Amino acid sequence: MNEQRCACPHCSCTVDGNALMQNGKAYCCEACASGHRDGEPCRMGDCKCAEASQPRESTVDNALDETFPASDPISP
Repeated sequence: MNEQRCACPHCSCTVDGNALMQNGKAYCCEACASGHRDGEPCRMGDCKCAEASQPRESTVDNALDETFPASDPISP
């Protein structure tokens, strides 16, 4: 039997006849189909794809520190 994996890049779930189809791809649940947009967990409790899909807070903090401050005047 041929098992199909969820199209969520970090998900380890298989999909069945009840798969959610979006843009020609099969997802195991609505959260995976939306890319865990609001941090919703996967329908499978032991799957941690939602955590892997979200940016790490430390990465976001570093990116903010490295950006050009908006309050600095533009050079002539």
